[in-house]
Amino acid sequence: MTFNKQLLTAAFLTVGGLTAMSSANAADSDTFTVTTTIDASCSVVTDAANIDFGTITANTAAADGTITNKVTSGTGIAVTCSSGSPYAIKLATLSNPDSTIGEGVLKGTNTNAQTIAYKLGSTSTGTAWGSLETNDVTGTGTGLSTPISHLVYASITGSTDVKEDTYTDTITASITY
Repeated sequence: MTFNKQLLTAAFLTVGGLTAMSSANAADSDTFTVTTTIDASCSVVTDAANIDFGTITANTAAADGTITNKVTSGTGIAVTCSSGSPYAIKLATLSNPDSTIGEGVLKGTNTNAQTIAYKLGSTSTGTAWGSLETNDVTGTGTGLSTPISHLVYASITGSTDVKEDTYTDTITASITY
């Protein structure tokens, strides 16, 4: 019986040791994911230069004092958007915020109530640039480190004999994406 107890103990130790050695060499695995979500991002920045029609001398206007067809471009709008993000730039004039086709008026300073009509455009030929989807300027982002430049044109569309003064208006450029 002593022999059998010793043999049985040795057998259990051997099987237990093999089991322990066997589980030390076993492997198991599982997976996990790493994710992030990138939201579209856009910004709009206007150039430091303003649109300036320059000085207009009264005797260079039409005989009736009308100032028309003076076209200039003087400012650009730089857009940076996430790569592949569609965007639309809208322009609104402070003097005529309800105008949807980029029409505004340059107002005289102080007590001068006279105005000079003008229009904003995306081309030198006068394609209107306003605040509607039908006349905004659209594009697709090329990445936040690659700005896209859009030139703004302005044209004086008419006025009658106005008095000497400096006439101004303010434009808000906004972007939707």
